[in-house]
Amino acid sequence: MKKEIIRCIERVHNRFRPFIRVSSFILFNSLSISGFCQSLNGTVIDSSSHQALSGAIVYFPQLKLSGTSDNRGTYKISPLPEGSYEVEVVLLGYASQNRQIAIKGEAILNFSLSATTSSIKEVVITALGNVTSTRRSPVPVTVITHDRMEQQSSTNVIDAIANQPGLSEITEGPGISKPEINGLGYNRVLTLFDGERQEDFQWGDEHGILIDPYAVYDAEVIRGPASLQYGANAVAGVVSFKSESFPESGGIAGSVLTEYQTNNGMIGNSVDIGGNQDGYVWNFRMSQEEAHCYWDPKDGYVWGTAYNQQNARLSLGTIKKWGYSRLSFSALHRQIEVPDGNRDSATGKFEFDAPQNATYATNGTLISGQVYPNRSNFLSYYSDISQDQILDHYAAWWQNSINSGKGQVQADIGFTMSVRSEIDTGRIPAETIRVHDIPYSLKYQINGDSSGLKFTTGLNGMYEFENSSTEPAAPYIGNWEIPDYSLIDIGGYGIIQKDYKKFTLSGGLRYDLRDITGQAMYLQNYNTPEQQQVSAATTGSYTLFNGFNNVYTGLSASLGAAWQLPQNNYVKINIAKSYRAPSIQELNSNAMNGGENAFILGNTNLKAEQGYQVDVTYGNNGKDVSLEVGAFCNYISNFIFQERISGKNGGDSVMPWENKNYPVLTYLSSNAVISGVAASFNIHPSDTKWIEIDNGFTYIYSYIPHSTDSTNHVPLTPAPRLTSEVKFKLGHKQNSVLRNTYIEVGLAKYWAQNNIYSELYTELPSLAYTLYDAGIGTNFVNPKTNRVICSFYVNVTNLTNIAYIDHLSHVQYFRAYNDGTPAVVTQYGQGIFNMGRNIGFKVVFPIGGHKISEAEKVIGEY
Repeated sequence: MKKEIIRCIERVHNRFRPFIRVSSFILFNSLSISGFCQSLNGTVIDSSSHQALSGAIVYFPQLKLSGTSDNRGTYKISPLPEGSYEVEVVLLGYASQNRQIAIKGEAILNFSLSATTSSIKEVVITALGNVTSTRRSPVPVTVITHDRMEQQSSTNVIDAIANQPGLSEITEGPGISKPEINGLGYNRVLTLFDGERQEDFQWGDEHGILIDPYAVYDAEVIRGPASLQYGANAVAGVVSFKSESFPESGGIAGSVLTEYQTNNGMIGNSVDIGGNQDGYVWNFRMSQEEAHCYWDPKDGYVWGTAYNQQNARLSLGTIKKWGYSRLSFSALHRQIEVPDGNRDSATGKFEFDAPQNATYATNGTLISGQVYPNRSNFLSYYSDISQDQILDHYAAWWQNSINSGKGQVQADIGFTMSVRSEIDTGRIPAETIRVHDIPYSLKYQINGDSSGLKFTTGLNGMYEFENSSTEPAAPYIGNWEIPDYSLIDIGGYGIIQKDYKKFTLSGGLRYDLRDITGQAMYLQNYNTPEQQQVSAATTGSYTLFNGFNNVYTGLSASLGAAWQLPQNNYVKINIAKSYRAPSIQELNSNAMNGGENAFILGNTNLKAEQGYQVDVTYGNNGKDVSLEVGAFCNYISNFIFQERISGKNGGDSVMPWENKNYPVLTYLSSNAVISGVAASFNIHPSDTKWIEIDNGFTYIYSYIPHSTDSTNHVPLTPAPRLTSEVKFKLGHKQNSVLRNTYIEVGLAKYWAQNNIYSELYTELPSLAYTLYDAGIGTNFVNPKTNRVICSFYVNVTNLTNIAYIDHLSHVQYFRAYNDGTPAVVTQYGQGIFNMGRNIGFKVVFPIGGHKISEAEKVIGEY
């Protein structure tokens, strides 16, 4: 069956090969400069036995191009552009290597790899401006490898990386997550996909990152200020997701993936296929996910947590002597229910917002109708009775690199449109927001030569504009969270890095400008079915938004160094000045926010945040143990956060909305100090190759100076966390069908978080808890050809099925009653709990190549 699929794909590829080449020529004819073929070839061997190693991946991160060594250990990658590039070689069971190579004509580069059982790799990173390695980067960097991404079960793309040291996630149910780095999230963390920024409602709570998790091959996380490279939205760091590289010339590669998770019935499928014909590259992926409501031990099934998502992506490109050019398209559709915690005030059972199929007496009394969700409602994959959000994200981006002198001129431009429709009941959206972004980047980069000097300078930014829908027809009532607005971001920067044999020095400067304009809006008959937009001169009109125009400027700077010390020790230090301008929601909200279950008010008087951070890191990459400990301290002036507003008679202020009462929050600013430690400790005994123990620790402490006991901590500071995972790698015979088999068990210990912003119940303390997990995985291999037939994984999260609430879970504050009873959550456990036990099954069928590596054969002998 699999052979037939591969033959079919090859026939399609051969049939459409002329079309691919012609279409690529049409797309890139303005850049198609003829030239001789550039290539890199060489061998990969074991440093001890000097035997050839097959299955080693030789990868050019800047070109997104890779090749694989054959049974003789040889590889060849062509065509390649001229220039100086970082090359990375990765092979399971061996320490990775990074080398710099000058490509001109036919280049030769041989690798000699040392065996190791550690899963921690030294890799090339591209998200810091100058291309460098994790060891030489002064800023702490976390790399999430493809193996780790593939082997685990997660509910979304952020959930897949959130347990790494220094990282956490702000959640709103299993389908919605936003990243936090060093205790900071939202617009302080910039998310990239293949180098392009994701600006899909980053300012909001109730929508996650709109990236297909199956399209992510691996990820880099910059755990520290990256304003120098990216501007206003990277004061905490950067999450850089990457798709799979293009195969070597003449190759076809891809995969078919399917998975199922038991708790919420999540079904996921994805098909990916890509090729390379003489430097004309292409890739296509389609994915689909759907899930019903999740279950927790306290509430049972949680109403309003189903979701489904579809995504299609296409990339076309050309790689030639002069450089490369790539054009990519993506269309993603997500429909997700957002829980509001609506319950019966007497029994605590989940209720519909409005009875279904209801009949009423003339006095408005309910005669008949379904008040509570039943089992079929909870298990429906396409339920649209609950509050829904329909999110569409369309993107196109063009990335180019042209050789110029000793470096490359890189020019990128994109266009994205993010559409969000919010439906409370019925089928008509109460709110539709359309955000359009045109991100751009122009830079000149010298990647280094024998002098070890690397330099990047350029400018980047974006133009963004938003428009909302008109008032829906009665009886529906429109809701506008933010005004129509436009903004222009532009920043210029320069980054220089000097690599010595055992020492790296890096630094740079940047200056940013943001001009943001919000439009005024006036409503007649506010918050009634007769509500309509009117002009400012209309008698009795309600001012929903005042118009404004704010301009922000900021300076960013960085200076850092990394030392490679004797006996595999290393030390890093980095000092950075960062800058962030306020988002539109912080400046001019005035509406009910379903994601926060609260009424949000903006503040146009907010100033830009200015951050000053110091990072210090010590590490050791030993034969049997790898250790890294990083500490940071970040002082932020004008730090922006939410606080609940007190009522006229004291206590919490509430706003009536659709027969319910919701708390009112506004934005204010103060100085803040955030410090912490992130550490990893990996044990991989060289003489005991069948076991690996991986540990991580995160501790963040926040402080607001000159404040009261109830207001002296930054909201949403994550609880201290310790993770530990033990992986047992099982042996196999040389001709075994099962290869690379493992069993793993782990835990995540969360301490109580009592350092909170408790005034007016803005934030509640959380309790301590421990989550256990377990997993198994293996490759099914054809012993005659050594080709992987499929990979199979089983993972169990929350193994003991405890009832718990994560401190960064927004749904713990979600409680509402149809009878208008005030429902402010004042105690732990009054809101919604996190997911119970979940068992995930995943099968991946590779297409093309994928021979079992020599390392897997060696590991099997132990």
